[in-house]
Amino acid sequence: MTTTTNATNTNRRCFGVALAVALAGLSGCSSATDDSETNPSITSASATYTTSTTGSGSETTDGEGSDSDETVGPTSTTAEPTTGPTTGPTTGPTTGPTTGDPTTTTGNTTDDPCGELTMGCDTDTGNPLPPDPCMDKQDGLYCGSNLGGLADHNSIYQCMDGKTFSAQPCPNGCENNLCKPVVEDPCSSAQSGDGHYCGETLSGGQAGVLYECQGGSTSGTESCANGCQVNPPGFPDECKPDGDLCQFADGGDGPYCGGSLQPGESENILFECQNMMTIGEQTCPNGCIMMPPGEPDVCAPNEGMNECCLEVPPGVLTQAFTACGGGGSHYGIDYGTAVGTPIFSGMAGTVVGHALGYPNCYNNGCSMSCWNAFNYVKLKADCGDPNQPGNDFYIYYLHIDDMAPGIGNGTHVDQNQLLAYAGNSGCSSGPHIHIETVSVPQGQNAVLNTCSSQNPGDHYCN
Repeated sequence: MTTTTNATNTNRRCFGVALAVALAGLSGCSSATDDSETNPSITSASATYTTSTTGSGSETTDGEGSDSDETVGPTSTTAEPTTGPTTGPTTGPTTGPTTGDPTTTTGNTTDDPCGELTMGCDTDTGNPLPPDPCMDKQDGLYCGSNLGGLADHNSIYQCMDGKTFSAQPCPNGCENNLCKPVVEDPCSSAQSGDGHYCGETLSGGQAGVLYECQGGSTSGTESCANGCQVNPPGFPDECKPDGDLCQFADGGDGPYCGGSLQPGESENILFECQNMMTIGEQTCPNGCIMMPPGEPDVCAPNEGMNECCLEVPPGVLTQAFTACGGGGSHYGIDYGTAVGTPIFSGMAGTVVGHALGYPNCYNNGCSMSCWNAFNYVKLKADCGDPNQPGNDFYIYYLHIDDMAPGIGNGTHVDQNQLLAYAGNSGCSSGPHIHIETVSVPQGQNAVLNTCSSQNPGDHYCN
């Protein structure tokens, strides 16, 4: 909860103005007037950074924590998906069949995120993180990624006297100690060139609207009455078809290509039909094969088509990789996108870990008490590290909302196969995907937030 801050001296007044201006993507302090008394956008962190030692590590990811002293763990409470910070867990959309090699799922047991942190959650094994990100910092405004520790990387912090005076989320990310400005045209944030994009994957885009992007500008829009379908890289997004295509499933229950149900409709989507209704659907990265009558349709196999490079997640880049000599402490890349946005596997590999059930914990920053409480999925790539032969290569997706149906520890997935859904779990100031890639010697396990983490951008497919 944020509260209006009453500044008591000239320095505080200046900081209040500076923060408000920084949130607008500008800079400077132009007045000594106590604007914090009348400007509701100037908020106090009210965040009592606890000295609890339930979470630890050399550096934090972009927020796994809350400002409560309570122990946070998986919960079965559900809430409707939102496009802003939530205070409880969310559940991903229900979808159907998956593609790829036959799964070898050994169970869908939720793992403990502590096992993915450098020092686990036992601070006796090393130095705990400082209780306040502003500790030992000069007075001023800072992006969370420049503070490290428990700071949320997509928030801007106002430090005073070595403590957090206030903190505020930056919806489009923080850069050069300023919130990035909101873009005027959503298509200026289209990261894969010209084509169709669902609004929820664009900065300032409207959910449920399909944008036609040309040269970084919007050339047209279409309102999707039944929602917008985010597709894997290389496939344009599209409006979901009007009505339920499974009403045309005259061959009984089972999987059908969209083109089998209605020619020309959703031809690369495999629908799972039951009682003439859709109970799930799966985008087929290599197309959908319509089989003869009496045989179920299938997604085309990905044999020989998995590339030894990493596909870019959907969404808008809000925070770059800045760790290990990059000037900051962000060990991955963040992509802002709506809760429930499909996450497709960046490379072919095997799921070796995941956690679900952790709620959103952001409260004007993070705390030790749930810094280690976040949902994630961890993938070990088949081909290893494409840039360092002989190394194993792991891909993490953090803050997820849910796993795709049929996906769990031990499941093998093809590149661009549906893996999970974007979320807002842990200490996250807004829904996004944090992708982190780790390269380690063969046989060595990977953990988050060390300099074994490499810039995912160095591995992206051209």
